[in-house]
Amino acid sequence: MEALEEALMVYHHEKMKEINSTLADFWRLTYKGNDIETIEIKSDVSKESNSRIKSYNYRIVLKTHDNAELDMRGRCSAGQKVLASFIIRLSLAETFCANCGILALDEPTTNLDNDNIEGLANALKEIIESRKK
Repeated sequence: MEALEEALMVYHHEKMKEINSTLADFWRLTYKGNDIETIEIKSDVSKESNSRIKSYNYRIVLKTHDNAELDMRGRCSAGQKVLASFIIRLSLAETFCANCGILALDEPTTNLDNDNIEGLANALKEIIESRKK
């Protein structure tokens, strides 16, 4: 049982690195503001003292140009939240859905300013072009 748990932890760690790498690439490609360098998903493992069951708590962290990390909650505009949500979904799809040819979008530009709408369109175009190769 311990070997399985260790294997799952290694898998989780590797997938989180992959998701965050993709997330950082997509954020830099898309976000046109100058206050946030990138975003990252942090996962904390908690285990109750009298239980073998672990739970994962995920949070979104903003990374600034001076490498400061700030929890996203309560610090973002509506547009930044929408963009982060969209970029996270793209990163998850990129990580777990190899060669998926379908992406459903429901009003992806809600609350985005013109620069970030253009950044999002260019990012999607670049993703599509890279998939053609």
